[in-house]
Amino acid sequence: MENIEKPKLKALTDIASIDITLEFNDILQSILKITCEATGAKSGTIMLVDELDNNIRMVASYGLPQDYIERVYDAAKKAGVDLASSPSGTVLETDKYYLVPNILEEPKDKPWYDLSKELGFSSQIFTPMKKGLKVIGLLNVYWAEPRRFTDEEINFVTIAASQASSVVQNARLCGRLENNVQELKQYKENLEDKIKETHKKLYDSERYLRTIIESSLDGILVVDENCRFEFGNDSAFNILGWPGEELIGQFFMKVIPPDLEEFMLDRFHDIQKGNETPYETRIITKSNETKYLYVSHSHGVIKGKRKYIVVIKNVTENKKLEQQLKEYHEKLEKSCEELKEADRIKTEFISNLTHELMTPLTSIKGFVELLNDEAIGTINEEQKKSLGIIHRNSERLIHLIKELLDISHLEKNTLGLHFGLVSINDILSKCILDMQPMAKEKQISLFQDARPLPVIWGDEERLTQVIINLLGNAIKFTPNDGKITVISRDLTEQIKISVRDTGMGIPGDRLSRIFERFYQIDSSTKRKYGGTGIGLSICKNVIEKHYGSIWAESDGNGSTFHILLPKLTSRNGS
Repeated sequence: MENIEKPKLKALTDIASIDITLEFNDILQSILKITCEATGAKSGTIMLVDELDNNIRMVASYGLPQDYIERVYDAAKKAGVDLASSPSGTVLETDKYYLVPNILEEPKDKPWYDLSKELGFSSQIFTPMKKGLKVIGLLNVYWAEPRRFTDEEINFVTIAASQASSVVQNARLCGRLENNVQELKQYKENLEDKIKETHKKLYDSERYLRTIIESSLDGILVVDENCRFEFGNDSAFNILGWPGEELIGQFFMKVIPPDLEEFMLDRFHDIQKGNETPYETRIITKSNETKYLYVSHSHGVIKGKRKYIVVIKNVTENKKLEQQLKEYHEKLEKSCEELKEADRIKTEFISNLTHELMTPLTSIKGFVELLNDEAIGTINEEQKKSLGIIHRNSERLIHLIKELLDISHLEKNTLGLHFGLVSINDILSKCILDMQPMAKEKQISLFQDARPLPVIWGDEERLTQVIINLLGNAIKFTPNDGKITVISRDLTEQIKISVRDTGMGIPGDRLSRIFERFYQIDSSTKRKYGGTGIGLSICKNVIEKHYGSIWAESDGNGSTFHILLPKLTSRNGS
């Protein structure tokens, strides 16, 4: 654009050169400041389309009070309209700029007449900021007096909006790239959109092309029909790593490694046939450094001769990041396999160990019972007490080994269940009866608040194991003279069982973890209560295999464990 003044050309370069690592709001302020100062405008705003709900929102202002954006929305709310009813909505629908020579004569600005009078701006240009063919926002410039806009002003603000769009997109991508690999993919997609957008602008006119080339951060090259470099901007020569004077007039293969020469010739032949698909390639700089480029082509006739326009982007750092991520992923996969193998060995060890321990312990228990019954000789009372201690500890060890066996089956997913018709009422009564002696030892009252329950489809032995486990925990953690209540209710589609105690309770930050395998609320070596921390894990697995759920509640005055089990239906019994 020959008629655009040099300061405005510099302003476009300044917008393109904004540091995208700055805070996002600072970037928007810089865009507005450069644009307003270059056009002599009083103030300006930027609107962006929300990526989630596609609604337009005003996100930044310049030369206006800090509460301006809030007052814009207040005025819209008072008038019963939204922001899209302003000229910004028309820009979104048409993808074209919208001129407001006099705000007071613009019906779309009526809700904001008073605000514009108060703040002293009278004319506006609303300009689309595009990503490809999609409007992602608006760059809006406000002047103090009504005016008739010149083509130069319109062209400048349009180009500035295009540059601002690129800066905004790059800033967003820069902020996301470090977080995860998916952002890298999005970055490439946005980059492709940006290149396509740049191509479209290149076709508009020769002077428009020159403005974009002079301010673009991407490398832009022109190759003649003989495949020789004819023109390139500073960014292109910086990316290629060659001085411009050493490349102009040279065959483009000068920067291509020998092993890629055939590939590049094929790409050039594709372009001649109309295939302009972007691709990645390698080049060699003058200092023999290897770089990776993302390359996009277009071609056309300029001044009667066929020209090939090449846009290049240095993606060397991206390739390095991809390689690092790939190596890291491979290391993670290897570590995962090693952990799985270690877990398998541990599971087999536990399984083998428990089987080996069970045989001698069963034998010990049997002989203790024979001795205690005086089946093989008379013993005195002291000996009976000692045998009682051995018997109880044998029972304890056998119970522990059975739990370890259950854990082994859980980890192998081989915990077998034998389903049939089950009476929960009978299970609860039997469990309470069995646990009464243990409760009496601590003077704990064990109550049942039961309602008649229908039979369900389940494994009686495993459900009994769950209730015994919950009652055992309740007795263990409830002090002497405490109270435990077993409650059962018949709900619409389920039955509910609750075991409530007046024990020590469970800290709120531990409730979500108590069903984890081997988890102990107190894991210190000096803890008061015994146990392996696997009983509740087994309970959870058994209940879930019954298509039910189990959870705990605690308010500091004890704990309540709840179980929900589905009622018997034709599907359950099939």
